[in-house]
Amino acid sequence: MRLPKQGIPGPDLHDLMQEAKTKDQPWKERLASGVSYPAGDDVLQVAQAAYMDFFSVNALYPTIFPSIARFEREVVEMTADLLHGENAVGNIASGGTESNLLAVKSARDRAGMLQPHITAPEVVVPASAHPSFWKAADYFGLEVIVTPLTEDGVVDVPAYLSAVNNNTVLMVGTAPSTVLGMVDPIPDMAAVAMERNISFHVDACVGGFFLPFVEKLGNAVVPWDFRVPGVTTISADLHKFGYTAKGASVILSRDPEIYSHQVFEFGPPLRPSGYYDTPTIAGTRPGGAIAAAWAVVNYLGEDGYLRLVDQTLRYIRGFQEGINAIEGLVVLGEPVMSVFAYTSNTLDIYAVATGMEDRGWMVSKDSYPFKAIHFMQSPGHEPYVDAYLRDLEDVVELVASGKITARGPEATYT
Repeated sequence: MRLPKQGIPGPDLHDLMQEAKTKDQPWKERLASGVSYPAGDDVLQVAQAAYMDFFSVNALYPTIFPSIARFEREVVEMTADLLHGENAVGNIASGGTESNLLAVKSARDRAGMLQPHITAPEVVVPASAHPSFWKAADYFGLEVIVTPLTEDGVVDVPAYLSAVNNNTVLMVGTAPSTVLGMVDPIPDMAAVAMERNISFHVDACVGGFFLPFVEKLGNAVVPWDFRVPGVTTISADLHKFGYTAKGASVILSRDPEIYSHQVFEFGPPLRPSGYYDTPTIAGTRPGGAIAAAWAVVNYLGEDGYLRLVDQTLRYIRGFQEGINAIEGLVVLGEPVMSVFAYTSNTLDIYAVATGMEDRGWMVSKDSYPFKAIHFMQSPGHEPYVDAYLRDLEDVVELVASGKITARGPEATYT
């Protein structure tokens, strides 16, 4: 492609883009996992309107755009309150990967002050952790120490704790894991971090705006937020179960001292103090995503989130019961929210995936800790579950009779 000699008129551009859009997959109707998080047309309209009102605003310049600075501050404060961080501070990043990268960078720099003898910093993660921690280690010069899971797919706590050593600058837990939907034993893990003055990050990108309302609805959840001593940072994605526009994620530090290690400062002697201080990896940050986040969380409020979480939990339980009722299939573990996986002890689960793909469903396959099919479902997916279960029952019968076999890659993130 080359830059066109003459500009294309606006209406023609619109038609071209709409034509291109017809090639996109109907992700919601096909139960795509983790792509977007539909919570209703009203929520979408609120996010879209706010995004467009602030689409040209740059959050790098809070003195020029105090509105966006206020929106970010208030969303961060509301998130801190939700996660019981009385003194917590933070920012809105572009997504969970950036939030996790910032947590690793902050832990590395904090260790440089607290344990200056460390020259080969390490981060300890369970094998179920998100790939962004490997990415962060690659970016920031750390070694990832990976610890195994038990046969049930949960963190092997003794193995995890035994991996902590004099080079450890960060320990990581997840709430919940993106495959089995179970919260890591954060209290047991973080206790050692506090004892040894090591940073501990909770990756709650998936559960940060869901699990608090699960608990408020009276369901038991393993403690994971700032109520747990030793937790120093938490990431919580707004654009997942906060139902806001892409891309927005909150990264929180327990207190201002911990937060100070997140910020990049460029000043003396080359420039005046405060010349270029950026709290996130990006310099320019799109105001639209921040404004949309502020609008949606205020539009929904606690009552709205409770309603959506309650609705989701109700249909997810029925969805899981429907899967378990099909001979040969079983939902894995004890998922605490709308993230879960199912497999089979008698059938090739990837053959089941092939059969469902052939019927138009967008299937997310996992290979670790189990060969499985997994979901991350939102309220907007509910109308399509019954059709999925009908197709699933038919496909399982065909797989059992040898009429469908596996095809294609075993598992991909994208």
